[in-house]
Amino acid sequence: MKRTAGWDDRPGPFVGPRPFRARDRPFFLGRGREVAALVTAWHGHRLTVLHGDTGVGKTSLVRAGAVPGITDRGGDVLPHDDLCLDSGFPAAVLPDQNPYGRALVSSWDPEGPPGRSVADLLRTRSRTDRYGRRIPVYAVLDRVELLLRPGGAGEHHRRDLLEELLTCLDGHEELRLLLVVRTDHWDELRRLLDKYTVRFAEIPLHPLTARAAAEAVDLALDRVGHRLEPGQGRLLAEELCLPVPGTPHRGGIVDPGLLQVVGRALWEALPAGARTLTRDPTADTDRALHAHTARAVAETAAECLVSPRALRAWLARVLESGEQGARAFRGGEDAARALQDRHLVGRHHANGTYLVRHPRLTGPLTSPDPLPEVPRGATSHFSFACRTRTRGDLPVAREHARRALAAQPPPRPRDRARIISLLGDLAFHEGDFPSAARLYQDAAGLRASLGEGVAVGHALLAQARCLLLARDRPAALNALAVAAGRAGADPGMQTGLGQALWQAGQAESALDVLDRVLSRDGANAEARRTRGEILADQGEAVSALRDLERLEAPESPSTRTARALAQATLAGVGTWSEELDEALVEAADSGPVLLRAARVRRLRGDRDLAARLAARAVSAHHPPLPPHQVSTAARLSEEA
Repeated sequence: MKRTAGWDDRPGPFVGPRPFRARDRPFFLGRGREVAALVTAWHGHRLTVLHGDTGVGKTSLVRAGAVPGITDRGGDVLPHDDLCLDSGFPAAVLPDQNPYGRALVSSWDPEGPPGRSVADLLRTRSRTDRYGRRIPVYAVLDRVELLLRPGGAGEHHRRDLLEELLTCLDGHEELRLLLVVRTDHWDELRRLLDKYTVRFAEIPLHPLTARAAAEAVDLALDRVGHRLEPGQGRLLAEELCLPVPGTPHRGGIVDPGLLQVVGRALWEALPAGARTLTRDPTADTDRALHAHTARAVAETAAECLVSPRALRAWLARVLESGEQGARAFRGGEDAARALQDRHLVGRHHANGTYLVRHPRLTGPLTSPDPLPEVPRGATSHFSFACRTRTRGDLPVAREHARRALAAQPPPRPRDRARIISLLGDLAFHEGDFPSAARLYQDAAGLRASLGEGVAVGHALLAQARCLLLARDRPAALNALAVAAGRAGADPGMQTGLGQALWQAGQAESALDVLDRVLSRDGANAEARRTRGEILADQGEAVSALRDLERLEAPESPSTRTARALAQATLAGVGTWSEELDEALVEAADSGPVLLRAARVRRLRGDRDLAARLAARAVSAHHPPLPPHQVSTAARLSEEA
């Protein structure tokens, strides 16, 4: 009888390729010293950085070691999960808000209302003890390398989230932030920390020593009551051990990820009552690594929509390159990173090439055996769509979403609504506003049939925003009227409604809605930013600056140009700064940003440049000018 049923649903001696979780804590062994060091640093510093190579066990150290260690002390640790953009909250509801920040807040507070910033969340969690001292709030952001990767859609949003977190460290003394990053991105993160002159504790994580790995295996098996012959842990550790000349690690080091993969495979194949974990350690280890590698390559090819043959050919080049490594093949950077995420390759820190992560993977990676089939149902395609969208690969995300809709058996109505909403988000990001409006309308209909009233309101508001951008004002106003009836007290929905009303040219109604939001929650950053920008556009400079000066950095190009316009209006003369030049570079096709810059230039007396900026504002698309501002831009463009 083999031990295969329900493996992933219960604790066991080996977790396989996934990270350890809090419930696996009794089997997270060999890391006592590292756990103690991380808990001490996290508790005692505003910012702690944990870094290590791929597969060394950083996520496991946090989830099964540090988080339980902090809670044992009575600490309040915010929930933590992988960062993933939320398909349940349409992007068009709050299009100017950082979607990565919204996703992080949602992961830290899953039950809270959407649309809040990190600072908003921290203010709601701020508490004091009986002596008036702030009670620490412990938060973790894992896999920070996702935010540091260059290219792809949303790159500036990813960077802005890191800057927002670093800014929050100054204004929220209760925050104890733990950032977890792979070593190949550690230098880049360090440069950002140096720019902000942030003090931090640094915790490097290394592989297990051979002795620690052997003891961890023996103790894990002992804890499930399995009495093996002595030395089983040592046999397994020796199979995966790498000598490290010139280091104090006697006996070499062992890769924790591969140890868990092989250990799980051997445990699952273990007959009841067996006294040895394996009779042929070398052959059984090779067999386990072959199965693991084939599965990881097949999943990467399916997720990134690349040919398995192309992926295997590239891996062959990586192997041939030896210690020099090989660069990702053309169009395959995302696939190379996905293989790194699955711990098959590592990235050379100096030149960005990829290398095979462990010598024992050489045989499995060159195997000609057929790859296993990867599930192609709606659930797997939707999961791939969400992951690739989060990484910024929108075309691949769209194709997975379309395949999810076409899958057999078809997705359930609730899943279908999420898939259609995701397709609406992708169309919205690419400026196809008519298609996005239709998709959001379809999602609203499905949500209504399921009785999901709040989600219906979100979808209708997203539809209205897209109709306004598509210049279909009558249909947009109808959708807005229905959405307004479902807004309730949801601050994200109300703020999005205020933005839509302003976009429709109803400034007073927009300000009334935003006033109500801020009367209930004066710290709502998105509502305050929106109101400040509207007031700046309306020429109410004093009130605009009262709102805009209360916002925490980093600020969007829209906010920076709104503040500059308010200051210029108040002074009666336009001033220009490097910050405005940067805003125009970052938002070169934003109608509102270009129009505000044109108005500042006009106040400065530079009519020619003001006219050119205004003309660009009229033809801008991301986003276009609201219809009621087009006449202002047209008038300025004719003054040259």
